[in-house]
Amino acid sequence: MISQKVIFTKSECDSIISILKQNEIKWKSNNRKYNSYDLNINLENKWIFDRLKEFFEIETNLKINKMKELIHFHKYIIGDWFGKHNDIREGRLYAVGVLLNQNFDGGDFKLYNPDEYLLNKEIGNTYIFDVKIEHEITTILIGERYSLLWFLSPDNIKSNIKSLI
Repeated sequence: MISQKVIFTKSECDSIISILKQNEIKWKSNNRKYNSYDLNINLENKWIFDRLKEFFEIETNLKINKMKELIHFHKYIIGDWFGKHNDIREGRLYAVGVLLNQNFDGGDFKLYNPDEYLLNKEIGNTYIFDVKIEHEITTILIGERYSLLWFLSPDNIKSNIKSLI
C-alpha cells in the first residue's frame, strides 16, 4: 500500500523544522549518509502526532490504539543519500512520512513495489507505505532536504482479531 496527500502547510512545515535539530545523529555507512534527530511527543508538538494519526486512520481504515511517541527527523545536505532498503526491523509495519521542504534538487524518494514509484515533492506531502517495500532517497545535488518518518508497529494498531479463549 502506498498513499500520499498534502496535509501540512508550508508554514506548519517551517514550524516543524524550527523545533527540531536536537540530539543530532550522523549516519554514514556504505548504504547511507544523512543526519537524523529524534522528536519525542510533548505538549508543543502533539499536534504533529495527532495530524499523522488522523491521516493514517483515514487512509488505512485502521485505528491507532497506542500513540507511537517518537518521530525521526531526517536532514539531507548536498551529497547525502540513503540507498535502496526496506524498514523491516523493530517490529515495524508501516512508515508514515512527511516532506517538509522542496528547495532542493535530487533527493527523490523512490519506492519499488515492484515498479519504481516516485513520491510527490510538494511541501507537506504526507505518505504511508508498508515497511516491506524497498525504497531510497537519491543524492542531494543542491540545497537541503527535510523530512519526518513515523514508524508504526502492531503495538500501535488496534487489532480486529477476537480471542477464541
